[in-house]
Amino acid sequence: MGIVKKLITAGLQSPLHGVLDGSFDLVRYQGRRSGETFITPTQYAAHGDGIVIFVGTPERKTWWRNFRGGRNLEVLLAGRWVPMFGELVVGADEADRIAPLLASYLRRYPKVARHLPQGATEAGSAIVVWCRPRTSTVVAPGTGGIDVETHAVHQ
Repeated sequence: MGIVKKLITAGLQSPLHGVLDGSFDLVRYQGRRSGETFITPTQYAAHGDGIVIFVGTPERKTWWRNFRGGRNLEVLLAGRWVPMFGELVVGADEADRIAPLLASYLRRYPKVARHLPQGATEAGSAIVVWCRPRTSTVVAPGTGGIDVETHAVHQ
């Protein structure tokens, strides 16, 4: 992790987190393959009762791939770890679905539009992770009701 990411991570976990709150968060999740716990600082924008994280330069990052198909995670917001469900939304595959998510992010960070080939209206090249509060309990099939996972309600 680079020095800036280390400073943001330390700052968000300190009593001085208020300086960074509102723009930065920490995403804590388990790697899909390794099962290892990772913590990644990101910038986020509010969207409904959740948040949206734009993945800038996705070809140079891998963390976001863990959320293909959806995955539980925790997000450090305002000094508190919030249990959420993160779902990868790729504009090239789901242009209609990503449009409102990207719009929320671009309202908060309008300069991000310059990283999209056709500006703010081009969702096709965008990748976001949409994080929503865990709100419903689902019993995993074939477990006799023992293995319970919590997921966000999909709209």
